[in-house]
Amino acid sequence: MDKQGPAGPSAAARRDFYWLRAFVAGGVAGCCAKTTIAPLDRVKILLQAHNHHYKHLGVFSTLCAIPQKEGFLGLYKGNGAMMIRIFPYGAIQFVAFEQYKKLIKVQLGISGLVHNLLAGSMAGITAVICTYPLDMVRARLAFQVKGDHKYTGIIHAFKTIYTKEGGFRGFYRGLMPTVVGMAPYSVIHLM
Repeated sequence: MDKQGPAGPSAAARRDFYWLRAFVAGGVAGCCAKTTIAPLDRVKILLQAHNHHYKHLGVFSTLCAIPQKEGFLGLYKGNGAMMIRIFPYGAIQFVAFEQYKKLIKVQLGISGLVHNLLAGSMAGITAVICTYPLDMVRARLAFQVKGDHKYTGIIHAFKTIYTKEGGFRGFYRGLMPTVVGMAPYSVIHLM
């Protein structure tokens, strides 16, 4: 069947293009946003987990100390894993939101605000579950300080967690609190 008629692309071709465009737009938007805040995210992880190199400092002091101790790129440690995670995360969340909206409307007959709230929560939870292992690896890499490395990179972190922390189950430690927090976050984000 030809996807191009005399009046332009068929409805199926436009729908396929929409999903591709939505997937890419969600992924690119997520990457841009996360790279912008990567230095603050790294500081958050270091201070939350009480990294012994920075625990005595505040937020601004840590932002200044990281480039001195680890170089400018130290502000972006773990951001590579974040980019690998955030592109599919943003894309999955964006596409899942539209799919869940349709499913809820058709299967449950619910529309309006409740419809969007449910779809948003489900989309966020779906994206978190699909990308949680990448989030764990990103946090582990961001926690490391120059000269104090446990992991040599993304692949090494995956292998180490898998072999020393219980296989695939090791990648999902802390998932439940993340899922519980994701439901309201996704609702607000997507609305």
